[in-house]
Amino acid sequence: MDRIDLLINTLKQQYQQKESPEILLQTLAQLQAELMTKGAVQPLHLGTAKIAVMMPTGAAASASPQQALTQPVAEVNETLPVTEPVSVNERIAPAQPVLADTLSREPIRELKKAIALNDRFLLIQDLFEGDEKRFEQAIKTIDAFSILAEASFWIEKEIKAKPGYVKGSAAALLLDQLVSRRFS
Repeated sequence: MDRIDLLINTLKQQYQQKESPEILLQTLAQLQAELMTKGAVQPLHLGTAKIAVMMPTGAAASASPQQALTQPVAEVNETLPVTEPVSVNERIAPAQPVLADTLSREPIRELKKAIALNDRFLLIQDLFEGDEKRFEQAIKTIDAFSILAEASFWIEKEIKAKPGYVKGSAAALLLDQLVSRRFS
């Protein structure tokens, strides 16, 4: 404890004599090191659970790591926005078409064969009120038309005019897409 008393008194004298901040920091660092070796204090933890950055300033920039511990701490999470890293390849590469998108634009020869099982159930439930026979008849009729105008006219009168038809629903959009692919 004699060494600690000596360092405290030396620090007081240096402060009263208006010594430079560098000299005061050196004495303070010696005092801190002495206190840590004696176990009188716990090690100094700066910051929080977040990442803390020590920002050197002026004369302290050339100081030792012990002296840098007395510098103010800037929180990185508070000053810098967190962004996802984007590689250069991702920035300049053209968007690759997805196979499903390409296949969804392919022409259809027969609607009955092109409608997947889940889509079939969706169409029957949402557009045909669960009537499978009416669905089968509608698909057969649409396949029989030779041009899109005829099919569209028939769909307007026989499907879209019914009370169960909801314009803009997933089933309605699917039917429109399938019909346009059938006659493309």
